[in-house]
Amino acid sequence: MKVLILTSTFLRHQYLANRAAERLDLVGVWQERKSFEPLRYAETPDDEAEIQRHFAARDASEAEWFGADADLRLPPACVHHSVASGGCNTPDEIAAMVATRPDVVTVFGTGILSAAVIDAFPGRILNLHLGLSPYYRGAGTNFWPLVNREPEYVGATIHYLDAGIDTGPIVAHARPDVRADDGPHDLGNRAIVAAVDVLLQAARRAAVRPLPSMPQQGGGRLYQRKDFSAAAVRRLDRNVATGMLAEYLDDRARRDARLALVSLPEEPVTLRQA
Repeated sequence: MKVLILTSTFLRHQYLANRAAERLDLVGVWQERKSFEPLRYAETPDDEAEIQRHFAARDASEAEWFGADADLRLPPACVHHSVASGGCNTPDEIAAMVATRPDVVTVFGTGILSAAVIDAFPGRILNLHLGLSPYYRGAGTNFWPLVNREPEYVGATIHYLDAGIDTGPIVAHARPDVRADDGPHDLGNRAIVAAVDVLLQAARRAAVRPLPSMPQQGGGRLYQRKDFSAAAVRRLDRNVATGMLAEYLDDRARRDARLALVSLPEEPVTLRQA
């Protein structure tokens, strides 16, 4: 059951790589460097300070949750490539990926992968999308539910990769264990931990046979990076400060009932004859 990971370089991505190295036959890790300059969306000095504070808090929370994964701990035979933004789509890198002969490919946090990558591993690429598809798609999909006072939509989607934006058939959803005193970044990191566990379970099974999946229905909300703003950060903070999470937990059963979520099927139990 050989597994190849295409990911990025933040601590959350290294957390995935290290957990995969512990649990699966990891044959390759490609880390694609990405850049995001949120201060470009600041219109005033106050906006700039607000955005800086938000991302400093995100980095501090991520270090608390995933700081032990600052260094990769990969098997000796595992191929490791660090590439520039978009580098996973180059012919040389695709050829090197194919040479690892993976049974399944898992993706978390790269840029958009080209048709050439998808065609190189037909029906064998599982993507971890932060956010519950089809409800939230695109960028910041665990940020915007909190801006919209909808914490029930924080989570992740494991789906087969296709050429669309987070549109492939869904294998499973994962959601965090929400706590009333969580900050927004802690909640996001809880979602990552839950999602990585489900992704690795799915990868192990998909390496043996294709997983059942559900085509995505249309609709939902699509956010792009250009939608990000200091005003949205302020609204998120106001929602958290005014008890958004406790409000959700008090009404959780009713609000969760609106979600149509997918779970990995139970694994069959093999009975051994005496």
